[in-house]
Amino acid sequence: MKIGYIRTSTIDQNLDRQKQIMKDYNVDLLYSEQESGKYTNRPILNKMLNSIRPSDEVIIASLDRLSRNYKDSKEIIQIIKDKGAILTIVDAPFLNFNTNNSTLDTAMFDIFLSLLGYIAQNEREKILERQRQGIEQAKLRGVYNGCPIKYHAHAKNPQDRFIYESVVSMLQDKKTVQSIANHVGIAKSTVYEIKKRLLL
Repeated sequence: MKIGYIRTSTIDQNLDRQKQIMKDYNVDLLYSEQESGKYTNRPILNKMLNSIRPSDEVIIASLDRLSRNYKDSKEIIQIIKDKGAILTIVDAPFLNFNTNNSTLDTAMFDIFLSLLGYIAQNEREKILERQRQGIEQAKLRGVYNGCPIKYHAHAKNPQDRFIYESVVSMLQDKKTVQSIANHVGIAKSTVYEIKKRLLL
């Protein structure tokens, strides 16, 4: 059976692109949720993992749909493999090995997965570092008054974290400030403020 799993961080984000991918792959069973990828204790993810049977194929649009954390991604993938299922990552077809040598396939998958996970986590850490540098520069210019920042990676309010992650993701995808503001439901000035902190 083909099992699809799709995720966005907030209810404001659109799942249509991922839904179309699952339709193109003719999935038999689709799990969908809108929760932050920062955490692995997600109800629908756990339900999906519990439903896997040997020889099933789990399909995701990209690695970060499972998790934005390298260690967590590897653990989730290990659960899928331990259940005897195949994992297909649509935007990483080079991970879909079929050499007729299961040991070689596993070794190559693990190598490439480790590289992908490292790149994803390293990019996230660079974003946080650029944010820190942006605040430092703002302090030096005297334009940072120390007021609490509402939208950031470590905001106490989960919704504020979700909005921040959504804006960062769309900025990286080169979306316009106006389209981001409309999509997420915040002011353009807020999007510009986040962009400035990222030094983009």
